Amino acid sequence: MKSVTKIKQSEIQEKWYLVDASGMRIGNLATKVAELLQGKTNPLVRRYHNPSTKVVVINAKDIDFTFKRGMTKFYKNYSGFPGGLKFTSLDDSFSKHPERPIEIAVKGMLPRNKRGDDMFNNLKVYADANHPHTPEELQQVDIRNIRI
Repeated sequence: MKSVTKIKQSEIQEKWYLVDASGMRIGNLATKVAELLQGKTNPLVRRYHNPSTKVVVINAKDIDFTFKRGMTKFYKNYSGFPGGLKFTSLDDSFSKHPERPIEIAVKGMLPRNKRGDDMFNNLKVYADANHPHTPEELQQVDIRNIRI
């Protein structure tokens, strides 16, 4: 007879990952970051746990996407009023706020519930290499070589 080991939320340690986004495609980056946030790399995390994983993405202004994707991908925003639907292309959004396309892509890959909202709050995206987090607590991850 097998025995199941129960893991408590208090036994899961908080981990901080540092991801460099320079030269990566936005979709590949978003899938790997979403899997890190969900705790897929930690064998102790169960579906009912909050994984306590925090991811810091730097160099968001250096991500790569094709010219066609930049012209044909649109984000829509509706204010709730008649005539309040606005469309913004990926190029326009990227030029004003380089971190926003990564945030939108990762949020779309997380669960759509309170747990997914908590995971999304653990994501920090910065346009360049400067960030306010101390380097002692960050673990550098080469996202290109990670297998999940």
